[in-house]
Amino acid sequence: MTAVRMKLYRPISEKWKLKSVTVSREPSGKYFASLAESFDAVCVEDLNLKGMAGGLHLGKGVHDNGYGLFLSMLEYKLEERGKYLIKVDRYFASSKICSVCGNKKEELSLSDRIYYCECGNRMDRDANAAVNIMNEGKRIFAECA
Repeated sequence: MTAVRMKLYRPISEKWKLKSVTVSREPSGKYFASLAESFDAVCVEDLNLKGMAGGLHLGKGVHDNGYGLFLSMLEYKLEERGKYLIKVDRYFASSKICSVCGNKKEELSLSDRIYYCECGNRMDRDANAAVNIMNEGKRIFAECA
């Protein structure tokens, strides 16, 4: 049995918290029900897995991660409870934008694992992207409310 690692967000008293969880790919919905109970809204990146597999030479590994299954199960459980799955556009430059000052780096390769910004922000590239996805999800949610 393999696992899927995802980053999830929840508003608590006007604050949004970042949480990383690991769920197994077993058919049971208990993990998804637990996530849906714990969070009022979940922000995710709307990835093009087929494009990633072909274009970046990531191959079967992209399809094996269970992201599509994860999203569909999570969306079902959230909708059951009247909660929200917010999908951020795949073309939103989440890893190229500084989560502190908003500066955008045009040149950033996949091998750059630490995000360095002129404002002094230095953080893991994935953590920076996760904060940006959360902030963009909050913006989308506010527009729809």
